[in-house]
Amino acid sequence: MGMTVQYAIILVIYFAGMLLLGFLFGRRVKTDQDYFIARGKLNAAAIGFSFSASQMSGSTYMGAVGACKTLGYNFIPAAIASASAPWFCFILGGDRIRKVASRTRCVTIADVFGARYSPAASLTSTIILLIAFIPMLAAQFKAAANTFEVLLGIPYWSGLVIFGGIVILYTVVGGMFAVAWTDLIQGLLMIVGFAILAPVAVTAAGGFGGMHARYAELNPGGMTFTGIMPAMWVISAFVVWGFFQLGGAPHAVTRFLIPEDDKTLKRALVYSILFQSFIFICFALLAIAGHVLLPTLERADLTVPTMVSQYLPPIIGGVIIAAALGAMMSTVDSILLIIGSLVVENIYVKAKKGEVDNKKALRIGRFVTLIVGLLGLAVAIKPPAAILWIVTMSFQLLASAFLFPLLLGLWWPRATKAGGIAGMIGGVLSCVIWYALGFIQYQSFSNWIGGIWPAILGSVVSLVLVIVFSLASKPSSQEVIDTFFDDIMVKS
Repeated sequence: MGMTVQYAIILVIYFAGMLLLGFLFGRRVKTDQDYFIARGKLNAAAIGFSFSASQMSGSTYMGAVGACKTLGYNFIPAAIASASAPWFCFILGGDRIRKVASRTRCVTIADVFGARYSPAASLTSTIILLIAFIPMLAAQFKAAANTFEVLLGIPYWSGLVIFGGIVILYTVVGGMFAVAWTDLIQGLLMIVGFAILAPVAVTAAGGFGGMHARYAELNPGGMTFTGIMPAMWVISAFVVWGFFQLGGAPHAVTRFLIPEDDKTLKRALVYSILFQSFIFICFALLAIAGHVLLPTLERADLTVPTMVSQYLPPIIGGVIIAAALGAMMSTVDSILLIIGSLVVENIYVKAKKGEVDNKKALRIGRFVTLIVGLLGLAVAIKPPAAILWIVTMSFQLLASAFLFPLLLGLWWPRATKAGGIAGMIGGVLSCVIWYALGFIQYQSFSNWIGGIWPAILGSVVSLVLVIVFSLASKPSSQEVIDTFFDDIMVKS
């Protein structure tokens, strides 16, 4: 039996399992809120793994490993920050978002903005989310199609249709139940996959010491934290991929809306941190080993699938590739679900002034999920080359728009409607302008003036605007203050 056939068999079994789960959990979906959020109906492990799996995405397996292969230790602080992201998100907003969700019955992150600021803030955030998520979807589809190209030798577009069709189908059918439980399974596969591949790759590269010695010969700039990129770039990467996850990964933060008690949320946090810490340690080892083993590989994004095909038997490699595809699927299904919930809960339901039949809302949610998935596939037909920087652009737009409007909305009673909306719009515009200026100077979307990431500039502008516009406008109503701050005894 040939290698390609063995890979194909393993992936067929894997995909069949994901589809089966989607249809089984689809039977538990009775209302649109079951479909989008499954509040109180998931355990800590499912929530924790789902948070991490949806946050890490194909950019971790493909794009980030490829970037770290080239940049070396310049990129390691970003990996460390990513591993700590669940902790930052939980401390800064996790339990407060959970409490607010239980009081206001929020289904989406846009609902939180609507409850804290105004319906206009909810609509503003919805529009920004819809715009930013499409390229992120396309990046995951591209990563999966590239994997099929390398391992199965099938055309890019065929891999795109196979992967996209399966993940769209089980998400449309099963909703959050299917998404969270498949994320748990995919997360476990990620752990198994990296646990196998990392020691094999390091050994093949000459062991830990030999690998680093060879890497230093091939890429001396990558052996120091600022050898290739300026210090500010490295610092910005650390801040953005850790602290900024609260605003930049709303599809993951939505998981904070699910648990109904603090105990479940804390347990979910433990699962998430342990999972991500292990993955990012292996990620760094694979990147360094990849440069040693594949120094002439032209497409760095293909480092992991290429190492799998060259250094592992297909039966084991198939499991690892299933894990990589699982990471991509976790992000795709989360984004599809959040977009569907945004359209139904924050546009359709608001237009109907809350008078909506649950079954009709559920049908609309599934239809929107399907359409958005197909749109992401269409964009992925000819996407930009580097997966990581497609994801990074979407992430930085979201972080610029939402980090401080959300953070101050949760912790500062004086934040107002005017401040929240000004912070979102100003943050996005500043991020876009900084990207444009960086491209004009460097002809690159991964290099920026002074090494300052667009999310840093955008978020600082957003912070200033939230504060200035809030202080210059009328305070929020006492009802809003009581809803958001009565647990810390804050009264205006």
